[in-house]
This record gives sequence, structure tokens and C-alpha cells, in this order.
Amino acid sequence: MLRVLYLIAILVSFIGVLVLDRRRLPIIGPRRVLRTVAVTVPLFLAFDVLGAARGWFASDPRLNLLIIPPGVPVEEPLLLAFITLVSITFLEAFRRARR
Repeated sequence: MLRVLYLIAILVSFIGVLVLDRRRLPIIGPRRVLRTVAVTVPLFLAFDVLGAARGWFASDPRLNLLIIPPGVPVEEPLLLAFITLVSITFLEAFRRARR
């Protein structure tokens, strides 16, 4: 059960940010957001694979559903997409606050 909680927490947080930012995302443009996520997630995932292979990062198998060699959890792409979405949301909020 503990293994699934991490994935559920990421999903709930991801959906929460989408719900909270539902008004701004159409203004930014769904294509722009998807493009940003599509570019950043593979880059960060490549860094994670490199870091896991070199021993910089370690994932606890008790907390993840599955760890893919060299040590990257299956939940990692979703977490990276969430971090990217939160970054976009904060950037847009900061831009609007400056106006």
C-alpha cells in the first residue's frame, strides 16, 4: 500500500494544480504547456538516468512501485511533468503579479 501512496500523492497534486490553474492554462495555451512538458521531462529524465547510473541518486524500492535499471522509479516521469507544470504556473503567476 505504501508504494501506491507516492503515486497517488503525485496524481492528486498534479490534478490539484490543474484545477487551481484552470483559468490561466487556456490563456497560456495548452499546446505551449504540452510542448514545454514534452521538452523538459525527457531532459530531466536523462539527467535522472545518468545520476542513478553513477550512484548520485538512489530510490527506495519500498516506496516505489517499480524501479527501472539503473535506478529510476516508474513514477519519475509523472513527477517531472508535475514539477514542470508547477514551474509554469508560478512563472505565469509572477508575471501577472508584476503587471
